[in-house]
Amino acid sequence: MGNYLIKESSLVKADAIVVLGGASYERGLHASELYHDGYAELLICTGGNTPYSLQAIGKPMLEAQVSKSVLLKQGVSQEEIICLEGATSTFEEAQEIKQFADSMALDRIIIVSSKLHTRRVSKVFEKAFQDEGIELIYSGAPSLSYEESQWWKSEEGMIMVNNEYMKLLYYAFMH
Repeated sequence: MGNYLIKESSLVKADAIVVLGGASYERGLHASELYHDGYAELLICTGGNTPYSLQAIGKPMLEAQVSKSVLLKQGVSQEEIICLEGATSTFEEAQEIKQFADSMALDRIIIVSSKLHTRRVSKVFEKAFQDEGIELIYSGAPSLSYEESQWWKSEEGMIMVNNEYMKLLYYAFMH
């Protein structure tokens, strides 16, 4: 069940790496690795939601800003990071990235999400970009809380798999 949710591409050099909102620390770390490995020089952070944990401690930051903070701490230059802060769902992120990619004439983009989100993310982005002529590459950030290949051994893994199947159904009917 967990393996079906993972859909990653072979990595090749791209015009940009997009760090989707949510799980900003894990995704930011993974995107910084891709950046340092030379896969792209431009990083785009998305996410217009504020994580509840940051609200609770009185430090509200949008997911895009949290991802940017992680990238900066990993040695990525501020000049190579762009934040797009309008989207609050995967569907909205796909629309926002499509508009940005068109305006910048990007040809190839690496999309970073959590490993167990890559199947759904790929379906949403492929539909949004179907007539764009832009190559999309999917790379999953590994969880720091559980092993994807043994997701059933932790409560967080079980919740993640359950939620992803529910989101797959939701997106199949709603988008």
